[in-house]
Order: sequence, then structure tokens, then C-alpha cells
Amino acid sequence: MTDGEVPEFAPISWCDAEPARLQRDKAEIEALFQDLTFVPPGGARAGVLLPHGGWYGVLPIWPFERPQPDGGDGLVGGTGLEFVLEYPAAYPMIAPTIQPLSPEPEIGERTQATWHVLPAGGLCLLQSTGGWIPEASITELLLKAAGWRIEYALMKVGAIEKMSESGIVSDGSFDHLLQAPAAGDGA
Repeated sequence: MTDGEVPEFAPISWCDAEPARLQRDKAEIEALFQDLTFVPPGGARAGVLLPHGGWYGVLPIWPFERPQPDGGDGLVGGTGLEFVLEYPAAYPMIAPTIQPLSPEPEIGERTQATWHVLPAGGLCLLQSTGGWIPEASITELLLKAAGWRIEYALMKVGAIEKMSESGIVSDGSFDHLLQAPAAGDGA
């Protein structure tokens, strides 16, 4: 190298920089959500390019520790949230983004905080600055996303006016609403 020449550095994938974290994420997700698929960096799923890797699949309707109320399956049309989770380049320091594929929030729902959807369509699962802790399990976000699916259906049928702050995963105050008859499929 000559004087004044800037060395070229190839970017390092977070997967290469944090192999233990990648293995931890895989183990935790496979233990709780066996049907999800890991997408390596540069891969794509459902038309979404994942430059830093991620996950794709359909979450269970009720993966929570408390018993599922009757009626939840019908409210969500018998299926959980289909999604793509995208890791950012700076993971685990920065939280991944979960993009809902089915149901996909309408444009108008992305403009109102009550729906917990970001303007670009990703889910807003962390309600405060500092809500993501790099040491946290990625399954915490996936559980919140599963809960978002139920609350989204409750919003669509008019059973609630806004989604809960902490999410149905840890807040059972909406559980009784799952037993109410749903209009349509609650999409």
C-alpha cells in the first residue's frame, strides 16, 4: 500500500461477527417455533430480500403460557401471522424488524399509532426507547408478533379501539374478547 491509499475493508456480517448469538437465536426459535425457516444473509423469502439474514414462516395463533380462550382461532381465520423477520446489520445491538405478510396492514393503518404498525409496514413491537435489550431472546419479539396478530383481528372487528401497550402476550385483559362472535374472518 502506498502513502495516501485507503485500505479496503470488506464488511463483516453480524452472523460472522456474532456466531454464538446466531446459534442461540436458532436454538431458541427452533425450541419454540419449529416451523419457522432461517434465511441466511443475502437470501430472500416472500419477495423480501434479507441482506443480513432473517426468518420466515407462520407463527402459531396462541404460543403463550396461559390457556387459549375459546374463539381465538375463528377470530384470526384459523391461522397465525405470516411474516418475515429481518435482521439489521448491527444486530443484536439493534432489534430486528418483523414485516407482516398476512394479514398485511392497510396504508391508513400505518399512519395511526393505535395499530402498532410502522410507516414502512413493519410491526411496532417495542413501545419505548430502549425497549430492545441486546441480551434479550429474539423469541420475545416473535411472541409479541403472534399477539399483534390477535390484537389486529380485534381491531378489525371493532372489539378494541387501540392495541395494548405491553401486548396480549403479557396482558390478558383482551382474552375475554376472543370469545365474542367475530364479524367475517377478523383478517
